Amino acid sequence: MSSIGRLVRKNYSAVFWCTLHYPKAKREAVYTLYALFKHFDDLSSSSLSEKEKGEIFAAWQREIVNIYDKKVPATNIGRRIYKNCMRFKLERDCFEEILNSFAMDCPKPMVAPILQELKKYCVGVSEVPCYLILKIIGQFDEDLTMEMSHRIGRAVELTQILKNVKEDMLGGHVYIPEEFLTAADIDKKLPPKEILIHKNLYMARSQLADIARHDYAEAYRLLKENHNKNSKPVVYMLNLYHAYFEQMDKRGWEIISPKPILKVSDRIKLLWRAISGHFAI
Repeated sequence: MSSIGRLVRKNYSAVFWCTLHYPKAKREAVYTLYALFKHFDDLSSSSLSEKEKGEIFAAWQREIVNIYDKKVPATNIGRRIYKNCMRFKLERDCFEEILNSFAMDCPKPMVAPILQELKKYCVGVSEVPCYLILKIIGQFDEDLTMEMSHRIGRAVELTQILKNVKEDMLGGHVYIPEEFLTAADIDKKLPPKEILIHKNLYMARSQLADIARHDYAEAYRLLKENHNKNSKPVVYMLNLYHAYFEQMDKRGWEIISPKPILKVSDRIKLLWRAISGHFAI
């Protein structure tokens, strides 16, 4: 097994098991993309200086140029993208959009964006990655692939934002939209740590949850109508984050700590449901 395969098995074990039935070429492409997304996630949350993060993002912009201009990529992941992913005709614009969205939050952290900016951020950090995975594995038509990736990707990203609100704000990131903070009578200019402990934060989180709830409903509708054996990893990821979302929704949005957790037995059940073609809703 390649080093990237081992990374995926360690960090996304259920995705690893859900993709074992794929042809080798598809497995390697999926593993490579997951490694790339993890790399960007780790970079955004790392303790590197703003200057260092900026230099790394600039290097990745050059790397994408290398890959699509058929020059020798400078990084291991770049070489894997060229070798494993280009056969699936993944568009250059997709990788550039991923970089542009991560750059909205790195090197400087995002703080109380307007709702439209948050939606744009979700496109690059979650919807486009989902689209690329579906392009490789899903065997859906283009319009359906776009709609599924939009609903699934945004539901997952908003759940991440709601789930990690404490550690994000302690790290200076405020992903709650300005409009929702204003509606909750929270001054967006407050330091993130003060927003975190504001008595009305639950109101803003609840508004964000309403968007996610609608996206989950639409995502499950689309999957139920169009499910095939190749969409199992996507079903698992959607079920997993929906389980986190339901925990938070049931206990109330005023509770931010501890983060929702799933037992190993719960994850195994979700994995089995995905492999068996069953859904959470």
